[in-house]
Amino acid sequence: MPETKITTKTNLEAAFAELREANPLFDLENRTLLNGVEYKVFKSAPKTMRDLLEAIPLLHGDFPVLLDQGQQLTYAETIAKAKNLANYLTEQGIRPGDRVGICMQNCSEWIIAHLAISGHGATSVPLNSWWHKEELTYGVEHSEIKIIFVDEKRYEFIKDLPVEKIITGSNQIDGCVNFSTTIEGNIDTWPEQNANDEDVNVILYTSGSTGMPKGVMLTHLSVINALFGFYTFGELRGIIHQEELLDMENASILLNVPLFHVTGLITQFLLSMLAKRNIILMRKWDATEALELIAQHKVTNLSGVPAQSWDLLNHPDVDNYDLSSLTDIAAGGAARPEEQVISLNKKFNIPQSFAWGMTETTAIGTLLRGNDYLHRPNSAGLCVPDLTDIRIVDDDWNFLDTGQIGEMVFKSPTNTIGYLKNPEETEKTFKDGWLKTGDLGYLDEDGYIFIVDRKKALIIRGGENISCLEVENALDKYKGIVESCVCGIYDEKFGEVVGAYIYTEDQLDIESIKEFLSTYLANYKVPEIFKFTNKPLPRIASEKLDRVGIKELLSND
Repeated sequence: MPETKITTKTNLEAAFAELREANPLFDLENRTLLNGVEYKVFKSAPKTMRDLLEAIPLLHGDFPVLLDQGQQLTYAETIAKAKNLANYLTEQGIRPGDRVGICMQNCSEWIIAHLAISGHGATSVPLNSWWHKEELTYGVEHSEIKIIFVDEKRYEFIKDLPVEKIITGSNQIDGCVNFSTTIEGNIDTWPEQNANDEDVNVILYTSGSTGMPKGVMLTHLSVINALFGFYTFGELRGIIHQEELLDMENASILLNVPLFHVTGLITQFLLSMLAKRNIILMRKWDATEALELIAQHKVTNLSGVPAQSWDLLNHPDVDNYDLSSLTDIAAGGAARPEEQVISLNKKFNIPQSFAWGMTETTAIGTLLRGNDYLHRPNSAGLCVPDLTDIRIVDDDWNFLDTGQIGEMVFKSPTNTIGYLKNPEETEKTFKDGWLKTGDLGYLDEDGYIFIVDRKKALIIRGGENISCLEVENALDKYKGIVESCVCGIYDEKFGEVVGAYIYTEDQLDIESIKEFLSTYLANYKVPEIFKFTNKPLPRIASEKLDRVGIKELLSND
């Protein structure tokens, strides 16, 4: 029977009160963290990732947890490999708090490495596997990692860097340790030392409007409270709408976004372990392979960026696949166009979800599902009450009323403790525990957030953040380019693509520019739309680039 009740902030709060009364596991308590700010945190949650990994089999027993290229691992088998690897790290001199990198495409080794680092108490530093040499050199040097897990493709970019390398694959490479040797043995305990809950568990690099990627530091407490927050939302939907989201038998999820992305790491990988979901891993996105995996393994949960939903919706053979096992088609990372929401509903008649979050919030933020989504397809949803809060402020940090547009700010124990080696940016981003998101929006009378624009010069292409400044800096190194301005241009599939408006007095070749940029930028950052002018770029009264006007010029055919 289709749901008719619409979720509001009020009935979500009432449902959470009912949930806490029925299950003390979801109790919250006030706690002042090391930053001096008081938050509400889950009182009975495990303190560290090691504690969480040990608690999961007590909740669920053993279960199928990871399928990679036909190889199925159970939870117990996966953790056994992680424990051996964690002890190997200790033998190499790694101590809690030391940083260990991962730079590989999605694979079971990636997952085992992250679990090993987290269970050990060291800090995991997943690096963007789409980066090229210059970007990876920056990431390795900036994070000061002591060991890096790498595949053969990424090895070619970092082989000259002075860091110990553990490599996947069957080929033996001089100066590298093979991954398979690090998980050998029968050690069934974690190393003796462990991290504390406010120690940094993971550093994720995210592009910002200020240029080079920023290292977002997320603590064990942040990650665990985010996971419990997502799980709570599923429980609240059950109370209000009598539906099952994260408590299903034989549940499985298609892991179809990069694990270095906060969505892949938190909501697809780690949340699945807490929710007893089998992870069907994709090494890279391919719509045909996705359809085959869903049909073959009766996948129940599909998430990712809106461009992936678009690919499936428009696949020429989609009607030839049995997708009846799906119970949810979720998206995040970028707004799903309203037309896509309507088309997906007509095509599949499967509840859709949308989530807004940031690397800086450990992925959690606002959520929207089912009829709520169809009723407000342009909204980003509601936040998890009590644990998190979202408000709208003006430039002077005054809270604005319902319906007024301003910058979205977010308060939660899941928020990052700051940017690695960047106290200036950290100070600009936070005030009294509130995180400035860089998004402009407003709240309606039911507590739903609507995002109307971005305050920062940032492009989101298929869920990946791209700094306009970083692309402009690379463009301006090309001989003959006097000045450039980069903007996000609407695209039906990706939401936005990169457009470049270039001031030059020469006749420049676009393919030559793209080839040049590929040595500095990952492929997804290279502009897809180019326009040239032999006049200085337009500016506003403050002499800053007229980005609004230039975006219009790039958008017009």
